[in-house]
Amino acid sequence: MQLFVNPQERRLRALWRLAAHALLTFTLGALPILLVAEPLTALHRRGLFLAAYGHDDYDRVINMIAGPLLTLAIIAAVAIAARWLDHRPLSDLGIRIDRAWWTSLGIGFFLGALLMSFVFAVQWSAGWIEVSGGVFVPLAFAFTIVKVLCVGIYEEFVGRGYQLRNIAEGTNLATAVVATSAIFSALHAFNDNASVLSTIGLFVNGMLFAAAILVTGRLSAAIGLHIAWNLFEGLILGFPVSGDKEASSLLAIRQLGPDILTGGAFGPEAGVIGIAASLLGIAALITFRRTRRAPRAT
Repeated sequence: MQLFVNPQERRLRALWRLAAHALLTFTLGALPILLVAEPLTALHRRGLFLAAYGHDDYDRVINMIAGPLLTLAIIAAVAIAARWLDHRPLSDLGIRIDRAWWTSLGIGFFLGALLMSFVFAVQWSAGWIEVSGGVFVPLAFAFTIVKVLCVGIYEEFVGRGYQLRNIAEGTNLATAVVATSAIFSALHAFNDNASVLSTIGLFVNGMLFAAAILVTGRLSAAIGLHIAWNLFEGLILGFPVSGDKEASSLLAIRQLGPDILTGGAFGPEAGVIGIAASLLGIAALITFRRTRRAPRAT
């Protein structure tokens, strides 16, 4: 039994907690799809629900309905696992809704916006971006906002929230950062236009999100950073986001530079400039932490 249970802590060992949480996440995450998305889609095919919507528009609407429900299910899985598997408060995972939570959310969002703006500025100054105006499709615009919010929340609750803490307890913090970043990267390895460099870039991106929670002590910093990174990348600046080009964006751009630097059709994470932005973000967070710890002059 000691292979499965830590007798001193009176709970499952970290590996089994992670496995049980993954199963719980899959189970609860399937409910919005099985109970909401699939029945509504069956009605749509029979012309009884949103019959006037074509394939693409219907997909956006149903995902705007199911996405928030999926996000709530994943948050619930983390809360249940923390309570019944880990026997810990959510605050141990960096989830504590207080003033510092909202401050950290703002810090993360500002940093994410700044880093993606840096990527755009470098490419534009090098003459590798042509701006041809914007593309505003109201439904696609709304869909992207909902998607960015949901992905930023549920990926961070799982990766930098539950997994990071539990892997660190089973091994050490450095291993946990590497492992969660590798998992994050691997989950995007089969996206459209993915490459070896995009996998490396997303690994570094995962380390950036991990640094956000480690520096601030609040998961909201990673959430804000993740949301802003994707929001500015696709909806505002017009880059592809992990291989997916948004149908609506404030800027419509054409990239002209070498893919190895710009990221090409995958997006900035697959380029040297995007990877450099993630590294700059990590450096900025470390500097921020050292500044806060430095004694004030009297």
